[in-house]
Amino acid sequence: MKNNSNVYIPAVATVNEVREMAPDIKLFTFKTGRPMPSRPGQFFMISVFGYGEVPISITSTEDEPLGLCIKKVGYVTGAIHQLRPGDKVGLRGPYGREFPFDIARGRDVIVMAGGLGMIPLRPVIHEFYSNAGDYGKVSILYGCRKDEMLYNEEIDDWEKAGIDVIYGLRGKQIDGPDGCVRAPHHLSQVETDFSEAAAYICGPQNMIDLSMRELEDRGMPPERIVTSLEAHMKCGVGKCGHCYMGPQYVCTDGPVFTMDELQKIKHV
Repeated sequence: MKNNSNVYIPAVATVNEVREMAPDIKLFTFKTGRPMPSRPGQFFMISVFGYGEVPISITSTEDEPLGLCIKKVGYVTGAIHQLRPGDKVGLRGPYGREFPFDIARGRDVIVMAGGLGMIPLRPVIHEFYSNAGDYGKVSILYGCRKDEMLYNEEIDDWEKAGIDVIYGLRGKQIDGPDGCVRAPHHLSQVETDFSEAAAYICGPQNMIDLSMRELEDRGMPPERIVTSLEAHMKCGVGKCGHCYMGPQYVCTDGPVFTMDELQKIKHV
């Protein structure tokens, strides 16, 4: 794989493994001809030749093969779901800002995942799991449809490491329409001083907005409330304008933003 200087030309990667995670959700790992290191919160543009290209958040950690967890929701993702080990795809990236961890060092941490928001938050949790001594108490609020819960097999390891998985554990506590857990509604179960803690959020936009407001109402400073936004990104490098948000672009200035940053551009 050659390192192209043209950011629009994808590098060719080979599908290494395909794993069923839930109905219409698959985890793909890839072999790449050169190192493509990434950080939690970044994304790749993945293309299937003849079908198109979509942005996908990175769910693998630095010590794992590149992994993208993808739900079949349209034309391109449907083509991706037809891929088998040995098939070729195009990859561009990684792009975007990573999750900041300096704001959480020495503090309690709350991770709030709604639905597929667990995909980019998995490497965030891995940071807290692997470097537990750098952080205070870690709590996870995970809300989703019961049939779309991801990484259940890793929850035991998280709990053994001292992480408190408060809600949505293996689908035992499901409420809301269609079995959808309302994770922000259960912040009262988190035992921490919110004014001294930090939070990492990813999920549907209404869940993000509600979570941010609740955390701020409980005393958490907006500069320690962090989220990752989804947008209709086309180029990934701030040229096409599809993900324009006020004075910024989600693909280059994000997708990770603090609540403080979003308030300044009047996004929340």
